[in-house]
Amino acid sequence: MEQFIISASSGIPIYKQLYSQVERMVLNGYFPVGQQLPSVRQVASDLDVNPMTVSKAYGLLEERGYLTRLRGKGMIVNQRDEETLQQDKLSIIEVMIGELLSQAHHMGISQQEIIQIINRK
Repeated sequence: MEQFIISASSGIPIYKQLYSQVERMVLNGYFPVGQQLPSVRQVASDLDVNPMTVSKAYGLLEERGYLTRLRGKGMIVNQRDEETLQQDKLSIIEVMIGELLSQAHHMGISQQEIIQIINRK
């Protein structure tokens, strides 16, 4: 499936990779409110993964309020208020910054040096 890029060798469970990609696609509007997502079977077949893997990712997205399951139609993107969307985006960025700082620390680069790099961008 062209929409999702999964790497079996990344060390990150496939369901988490799928979850993260769908979450970001919802947050950035690639999957707009009301859009039906590809079926579990379709995604599993296209990515050559177990349908339970896709179902787990979709289920977690449903628990977090990103998706709603409609009988006979599958999963559709939920309406969410702007404040919640902004908080979710900031949460993702915080995790990314944490990972960046951790990598920088392992490389001997200080937070101040990272801040200088960011300020130059």
